[in-house]
Amino acid sequence: MMTTPPPPRHLPRGTSAASGGLLAGRRAARIRAIANSSQLPQERALADSMVMTAWLTAAQRARYAVSLRAGSQVEDFMERLADERRVVLEEGADPVEDELASAAEAERAARQLPLRVLEGALLLLALVLAITLVVLGLRADGLSRSSLPPSAGPFLIGVAVLVIIAAVVGTVASRRRDRSLLGWAVDRPGQLGRGLPMRRPLQGASAGPAILSSLGPAVLVGLGIIAICVGAAVLLITLLSPDAATMTTAALWSLGGGVLALLLAVLAVQLRGRRLEQIVRRERAAEWFGDLRPTREADVDADEA
Repeated sequence: MMTTPPPPRHLPRGTSAASGGLLAGRRAARIRAIANSSQLPQERALADSMVMTAWLTAAQRARYAVSLRAGSQVEDFMERLADERRVVLEEGADPVEDELASAAEAERAARQLPLRVLEGALLLLALVLAITLVVLGLRADGLSRSSLPPSAGPFLIGVAVLVIIAAVVGTVASRRRDRSLLGWAVDRPGQLGRGLPMRRPLQGASAGPAILSSLGPAVLVGLGIIAICVGAAVLLITLLSPDAATMTTAALWSLGGGVLALLLAVLAVQLRGRRLEQIVRRERAAEWFGDLRPTREADVDADEA
């Protein structure tokens, strides 16, 4: 009975082609094609070096160029890094004794705990405001079921502002963590060619950015549709009733605002798709090709002892 050999080490593990996630259509197909592409080692190395060169800062490239013996030109750095990556893809990575321990220590140092606490506090405060608004709506007297409490506007604005600020804080924390871990890698000769052995992958999204990217477009679409419907209704009333002609300007502003909200929602979805594509490319460029077996065997020996 013949068994199918495993894929080469430089190729990613297969994923389901039918899993499109939240994205669909051409963008999802493009992201799946990037993740599942079967490139030759030379092609994969060149693609990874291009992504990694663009990801690093100028100071980080200058620090790592010493170990690559590359010149000051970006093209020279990219070619040398591609050669280093190609050797790892074709011949495998040589074992480095302190690699995993040093990576774990670098991850602990790059946790950005104060920013994460601030992000969580902002989201918790936004949740408290939302719950308070619901409680006020349930306890309000003299309001119909379809009405909102008079203080709903400030509460909703407060929730939106807190979520946006939390998303900004979370994004800053993630980027600072990535810069710190890339800084650890460039200080170790050959590490960018081997990849980054991180337990939590780089570009990890926290709660704030995830909530904003998921709910933001939906909220914009909802507001846009409501504004367009209200503007169209008011404009129809002004056409039928001459007494309401003064509301024409407000109706036009409502229509324009609704269209703008829909355009912003489409732009947000496009930017999210490009961001996901960039994340996939960077994950491939930072993929680690070391071996976990020595660490697992050491753990087993320690348990048996």
